[in-house]
Amino acid sequence: MVAKAVEASGRFDLGRINRKGDAVKSFDATADGAVVAWLEAQSCTLIVESEESACRIIGTGRPTARLVADPVDGSDNWARALPLSAFSAAVLPVEACLTPSEVRAALVGPLPHAAPYLVECGRGAHRDGRQIRTSGVAELSDALLSVELNHHAPGPSLAGIMAKARGVRCYGCAARALALVAAGAIDAHIDVRGRLTAESYLAGSALVLEAGGAVVGLDGAQLPAVQSLAERVGLIAAASQDLAACIVEALARGEV
Repeated sequence: MVAKAVEASGRFDLGRINRKGDAVKSFDATADGAVVAWLEAQSCTLIVESEESACRIIGTGRPTARLVADPVDGSDNWARALPLSAFSAAVLPVEACLTPSEVRAALVGPLPHAAPYLVECGRGAHRDGRQIRTSGVAELSDALLSVELNHHAPGPSLAGIMAKARGVRCYGCAARALALVAAGAIDAHIDVRGRLTAESYLAGSALVLEAGGAVVGLDGAQLPAVQSLAERVGLIAAASQDLAACIVEALARGEV
């Protein structure tokens, strides 16, 4: 549904700014509208928070859950016809803070068309009917990393991690990078910029946790429980607790 809407839309700038201060493209608005229209056709009442529109209540009566969505994560990639972007959505209790441990169900749907990654709390992470697991890699020297570098020049400690790793990729789409960690295709995703907002990481982080991996802040503690999509964090998602600890220790040695 979202994929078809995005494919049918243009890639031009609409001249307005979203909740994060980014320019809204035509496909962002089209995808957001498709999500809302589909939800309105369902027999449920939800609080819906999207990167591209104001918080709203869908349905009638008392909301039963809170849906946090990024209609097109990796918008810059889609705008330039680059391959990595995704629809990302996470369901949480109505009163819950925005943190991966509160996610009850989530979806990362690669765009334009591919089998989605799905997770339900306590029932594992799946794709195309098969359970997915992280690689379990524990050593940095064995790890293929995703490192987000958009708007960021790596300092000595992050550069050192990149040099020591088996390999490094930069995807420009947090939801896809996190899903790849969950599926064992890459071993860790690192974002030290302090720019990441909840709609981009909640669903993917839930996938990583259910697939046996670790998701922590840059200090190694649990991600902060934010209250809104305006709050920004840094994040490390890894195939194992040991690998996450290695990355945290390496980052702590100096400027990131």
